[in-house]
This record gives sequence, structure tokens and C-alpha cells, in this order.
Amino acid sequence: MTFNGRFVLNMIEFAAMQGANRQELLELTNLKAEALSEEECKLDEAVYNNVVERIEKLTGDTFYGLHLGEQLNLSAAGLISQISQTSSTVKEALELCCEFASLGCRALPLVLTEEQERYKLSLSPDPLWLQNSPISVRHTIDGYVAFSLRQFHTLTRQKYFPLAIHYVGERIKGAEEYFRVFNCEVKFNQKEYALFFEKAQIHLPIVTSDYSLLRILVAHANEKVIAMQADAGFYAAVKKSIVNLVKPGFPTIQQVAANLNISVRTLQRKLKTEGHSFKELMENLRKDFAISYLKDPNLSINEIAYLLSYSYATAFIRSFRRWSGHSPKQYRQVKLGLI
Repeated sequence: MTFNGRFVLNMIEFAAMQGANRQELLELTNLKAEALSEEECKLDEAVYNNVVERIEKLTGDTFYGLHLGEQLNLSAAGLISQISQTSSTVKEALELCCEFASLGCRALPLVLTEEQERYKLSLSPDPLWLQNSPISVRHTIDGYVAFSLRQFHTLTRQKYFPLAIHYVGERIKGAEEYFRVFNCEVKFNQKEYALFFEKAQIHLPIVTSDYSLLRILVAHANEKVIAMQADAGFYAAVKKSIVNLVKPGFPTIQQVAANLNISVRTLQRKLKTEGHSFKELMENLRKDFAISYLKDPNLSINEIAYLLSYSYATAFIRSFRRWSGHSPKQYRQVKLGLI
């Protein structure tokens, strides 16, 4: 069994945001970050399990996989994500993902089954892998399910959730976190790992016209992440978490705190010690994103307002005028030289 090196690198980077020692985790792989990021890089099961188990110890985050799945952007899934994006319906996307699941993780095959009143997506981890590292299996499944739900919402523009999710293992302390993320019934001590969906949800179309906006969002978000690579401190960690949780709306302070495995009060206190506030941080990010979007002449003011989570374009225009002294249209003309 082998695991994708790029995915492991994403895990390590997110763990570093939570306070883990990045270099220590990289050393467990015996590879540098550049090598892990290569498309063909694969790690064997022992190395993968070792990294995942060490991450849980270093971060103290029992739900690390869940929080990772919440923040990964669609580009992290590589070819599997591209397949989903070009499918016509959720059902077609799921069937193709099941067929090509081995591209992402050979140890976790997927099967979509139509039942009388619902669809079931089964996740069947390799028995030997489950025996060797149940912790690694749980974090991997948590991350996969959380990421898949985000992708489902993104591609359909619908906020539907599964009817239920089944877990093989016993209920663990703090399991309420599952309910926060999945917003559905979560059953433990079941015979298999599975997600259950209403048939109408599985037959939803993938809204490709809207997804063109999302591709722009992902490109801009990645641009911001790259620009922040050299940043340090808690402010930078929170900033990175917000950028990674954009989907396309901006996250709440509760979502950011949960993603960083801390309380809202702790997040506010630590920002304050560095001379910042969450409100100020969000305001600065919206301004940065707005200016990036305005550089794209193909995006209308209404579309930019939508991407920035404004209910109305007029609200965005007022905010932008406060930030820059210009309306968005004037800024394009005066500062960017665009008509």
C-alpha cells in the first residue's frame, strides 16, 4: 500500500499551522518538501502511519483529519477533483471517483450502492492497515469525508448534508465535533464506514457555470497562501486558516477556532497579544481578495461581491470605498488602468 506524497505534505503543513514541528515531521518521511510535492511521489504504509500518529501527538488534535478535510482546497485532490468537476451530476462524479479511487489512496476503495430509498457510499479500508494503525485510518477517513462534503457543496451550490454517517469504531470523546462538521446523525460501532444520501441529492447537477467562479477563487486563494509562506506568528496561522477555509464564503470565527483546535476565546486572546483582532484580520483579507479579483476584467462587480460573501453588490461597493477611497469601478480605471 502506498500513499500520495503531496497529500502527506498537506498534512504536515496544516499540522505546522497548529504548532507541530514541520521539520520533525518531514524527517519522518526521509524526503524534502520539494520531493513530496512531486505528482508521482508515493510513501509506504509504515511511513504514512508514523506521520499521522505523530501529528496527533504533536498537535493534541483528536480530530486532526476532520479539520484538515475542512480546510483543503479542491486543487489538493488533483485528478480526482478534476474528474468530479467535469462530471454532469453528483452520481456520475461519485461513480468515477469510485472507479479511480486508487489514484488517491489504494488502501481505501470506495463503492456507491443504490438502496431502496437512498444511496450508500461505502469506504472499505484495507484490513491489515486498519489492524496496524486504526488512528491513521480514522484520520484519513475523517479527512476524506469532510473534504468530500465541501466539494459536494461547492460543485452543486447546495447545502445538503448526508442522512447519516456510519463509523466502525467506538464513539470517542468529543464526538460532537463530527456533528458540527457533518450536520447529520453519526452512528458508531457499525459494520462498515459509510455515508448515506437522499436519492435527490445524488442526482443533483454539477453547476459548471458557477464552478468557473470557483476556479478563480481557488487560484486567488492559492496566490494568497503562497504570498503568506514566509509569515510567522499566530496572526499568520489564523490568516492561513481563514484562506484555506474559504469555500467560497468566508468562515466564521467559530469555524476558524475549531480548525485550529482551540477555543474562540483563546483565538481572540492570542491575536490580541500580537496587537490584532479577528475583525481586523477579516477586513484586511477581504480587501486583499477584492483587489486581486478586480485585476481580473472577466469578473463583474456583482460576481466579486458574491465571492466575498456580500449579500448585495452595494454593500461591497460601500466597503471598498471605505478601504480605498474609490468605488470598485473607479479603482479598476484609476489604479489598474482597466475599463
